[in-house]
Amino acid sequence: MNEIKIDKNIKNEFDTLPKGWVFYLISGAGENLYAGYSANLKAKMNNLYCKAQEGGIYQELLNLAEKLSWVTYPQAIFALIHYKCYLTENSPLYQYQIHPWAEYVYLALDSHRFPFITIQEHTNDDWLYLGPFRSRFFLADVLDIYARILKLPACEEGEYLCNKKEKNLCRGWCLALDDNSENQADNALDKLELLLKEAFLVPENGILELLQQERNKYFNELDFNKAYLLDEEIDILKKYREWLKFLISAKHLEYESDELIIQKGKITYCRLQNKDYHFPVDTTEFRINETLSLNLDSVDESKVIYDFLQKK
Repeated sequence: MNEIKIDKNIKNEFDTLPKGWVFYLISGAGENLYAGYSANLKAKMNNLYCKAQEGGIYQELLNLAEKLSWVTYPQAIFALIHYKCYLTENSPLYQYQIHPWAEYVYLALDSHRFPFITIQEHTNDDWLYLGPFRSRFFLADVLDIYARILKLPACEEGEYLCNKKEKNLCRGWCLALDDNSENQADNALDKLELLLKEAFLVPENGILELLQQERNKYFNELDFNKAYLLDEEIDILKKYREWLKFLISAKHLEYESDELIIQKGKITYCRLQNKDYHFPVDTTEFRINETLSLNLDSVDESKVIYDFLQKK
């Protein structure tokens, strides 16, 4: 393994850390403290140091840390395998106190309940859930784009009506919740349900293509400022589409070879350095409204596996 010492000046050495996938290990005080795998070890360490400034468990970890070691790999799947095998035989001091997924969030939809679309940290209620997503800010950007294009709810206030209806930025779906005509209200909310499912659950819904056409029109008309503004939105929707495709497939990923078995989107067997490792099959029972939801602590592994199988 490659390694560097961890001291007060380690941030000066972050630029020397490798790019690409690694299995890494932080150790100190005569024992292993934390293990992980990452595509960007520099960003991972920078994030750890930022969190340590807030105190708590991250600060405790860095106070004890003396050495950072790593092994580089050509693909994420190999770093993941090293990580899983390592944890079957070792239990680093802070391994189960630090959760890389702690800030992941879910998208929650319900066309008959205000505020219709929310970002939540769990799936304990009866909304329709998608996720998790690694960034709350990314998800908020997706919601803003869909709200602009489809005039879907983007409720930022705790009560309705809000000024978005007055500015024609929203169709005022919340009005249907108090509509005097029950049939009209039901029709409006049923229409909203179709729109929500089409926008957020269907990868090839055509919205991205419409945005690309709009961008090309501005570009051909030499209105480059508007074209470049749409470039960012197009990139965001591309990433959302790819993540949605992953969520649709994640629970059904299967693969088997002499050295690797994948069931239900998780590694259940691998052979590393002439040694066999077995891992439990995922037995999580998901509710109907969690069809496109994964557990927070399993999404990173499933994404690595999904990317691996996409290239097979």
